[in-house]
Amino acid sequence: MCTGNKVEVNGEKGKGKSQKPAAGKSWLATSCTCIMIAVLAAVSVPVVNVLAPTFTMMILGHAVSTSATSFTYRVGTMADAFWKLYTAKPEDLEPFFKSFEIWDRKAYNTLEDFKAGIPPEPFITGKADAAKVVDYYGTLNKLCAMGSVEKMYIPPHVDKTKGVFDNQLLWEKSFIDMLMAGPLPINESSKILEVGCGRGRITYHTQQQTGAHVTGINIEPDQLKAARAFAEQQGLLGTRLEFLEGNYNDDMPFPDNTFDAFYAVQPLTYSQDLYKNFREFARVMKPGARLSILDGAMRDGFDPTQERHRRLLLETREVTGLGGFWHTAYWRDAIEKAGMEVIFEEVVGDLQAPLIEEERWLFEGLEVLVGYLSKFGILPAHFHKLLKRFTDHGTSFITMDKERMFTTAYQVIAQKKMS
Repeated sequence: MCTGNKVEVNGEKGKGKSQKPAAGKSWLATSCTCIMIAVLAAVSVPVVNVLAPTFTMMILGHAVSTSATSFTYRVGTMADAFWKLYTAKPEDLEPFFKSFEIWDRKAYNTLEDFKAGIPPEPFITGKADAAKVVDYYGTLNKLCAMGSVEKMYIPPHVDKTKGVFDNQLLWEKSFIDMLMAGPLPINESSKILEVGCGRGRITYHTQQQTGAHVTGINIEPDQLKAARAFAEQQGLLGTRLEFLEGNYNDDMPFPDNTFDAFYAVQPLTYSQDLYKNFREFARVMKPGARLSILDGAMRDGFDPTQERHRRLLLETREVTGLGGFWHTAYWRDAIEKAGMEVIFEEVVGDLQAPLIEEERWLFEGLEVLVGYLSKFGILPAHFHKLLKRFTDHGTSFITMDKERMFTTAYQVIAQKKMS
């Protein structure tokens, strides 16, 4: 359409003759595009329902109900994410593709490394790496919002009859319950800190369940913009919810003993010093406050001497966007040396493979559909390129989970000592 307008500058006579047909062509092309998308959507919905039945459950019914689980919210979020990616300029997406340069590095440690006294090897080594992570998540959060993983994590498989979205809600309720079971009362006068809050949806669920004031910290501006917009819609921004831009690898901008509880959901593999980070988290927690973490961690099934295992690790890192793959022993040791007592430690639900498979089928099916639409010029080529890059190596993640080499369901609940 724009090209047609540009060629209409060769003179008044030519302009008058070409205006009307161009407008008609524009209307016809738009109408045909809408009809084709509607038909393809009607055909693809049953297919998606077969391949990922819990995707339908996510929209129509939930284990926990909030404003962030309603039908209108979920459909609106998906449509908004789709539109932002559809209208994005290819040059604006280049930082996302270039960010994959940092994934091809070692940054893992086994139980044998821990026993040998080898410190955890960081994935992020400086501000340049952190900037790449920001570039990665600036686009990733929109891709994830098109499916069940707006909150950008695969949850523990708490309920085998439910899918990703409902297992997220069930697990979130359970970890908040465990935070509230500590010696400090959690109520409207309490303060809770979340590190790596993303789009702020877990922050919102935590506030709704506890009544507390919840502060979220995140490194990526677009996610914070989405978090603040949603909190403002709920009438909670600045009163019960607060979102700050920051890097948890820096010193935290809070006095000692500020928070009644602390949690983080899968941001800590970007730690530059796991031991320093947990000391800093403990510093801002009140004595008796509880901490909950869920993150990616190495399990005993990984053998670094096997080339296949090393290849699977690198491919899994690309599809998950996680950084350092450190054995669970490092996590517990860092927490305990920060002055906290471990109350609970477990790979919750053991295997996550069924949930990962669900998302893989959903996004790979979407990638095929978008590929055809791009081929016929209905969707821009960059959209297919994005989804193709996003869905690469999903089977590697599943293999590592099934063979118990790596998990993203490692959870620890700890409590800061009273003295």
